[in-house]
Amino acid sequence: MKKQFIRLFLLIFPLIISGQSIFEKFQNNKNVTSISITPKMFQMLGSMAISSNDPESIYFKEIINEIKSFNALITSSYDIITQMTKWVESTSKKEDVDKIFSISEEKIEMNIYAKDGQETGGLKTILIFSKGFSIKQINSENNGEKIEAFLLLVEGNISIENISKLIGKMNLPGSDQLKKAGI
Repeated sequence: MKKQFIRLFLLIFPLIISGQSIFEKFQNNKNVTSISITPKMFQMLGSMAISSNDPESIYFKEIINEIKSFNALITSSYDIITQMTKWVESTSKKEDVDKIFSISEEKIEMNIYAKDGQETGGLKTILIFSKGFSIKQINSENNGEKIEAFLLLVEGNISIENISKLIGKMNLPGSDQLKKAGI
């Protein structure tokens, strides 16, 4: 009986590990900045009293009310960036999300994937993956450049324009590329 339990555990364990999302996998990794906002937090933010005199606050409250989850990872670890790249490729195929936008500028690549929502013009899922080199940290091995990657997954009833404004307001990586692209 004990041997059967061990065999069963060894068969099931890899399935449990592979079912873990990339955001859960790296949320406590010291080489990753992880941002995860739960649906409960969005409910709390959406129910906050906001002055009707501030149009920007009202606008962001409307955006927040439509978001169900917000997960982001930021890293400069080459190994983690490789895993993120593989995850994006795999997820884009499995989850049936379409690449709707791609930009390659100097040494930065950004891809935006989306899954249509139920409402016209709305999206159910937005996946943004940006990777490339920046000059934020001196590193003699790369001529003063440092590779960075930003992965964002937002779910709800959302538009790419609203997410772009939210990314800009939060000062997250990729906001400059979105501005240059006119999003």
